Amino acid sequence: MKTQTQNFQGTSQAGDFKAALGEATSKALHDLSGNVSDRRIAWKPIEPSGSTGGIAGEESLTVTIEAQPN
Repeated sequence: MKTQTQNFQGTSQAGDFKAALGEATSKALHDLSGNVSDRRIAWKPIEPSGSTGGIAGEESLTVTIEAQPN
């Protein structure tokens, strides 16, 4: 029986890939951990996307991952 995967997103308003990925994996750990003390997930990146420019100099970056309990 294969475990169902779910998508999670993390966003950095500063355009920091590591921060956006960290937010996405933290959300996945929280949502997929259940009542387990030694939480672990398997994940893979699905899509980075973002916005750059404008008067305010926007540099937002969103990372989407696919994750499942492991």
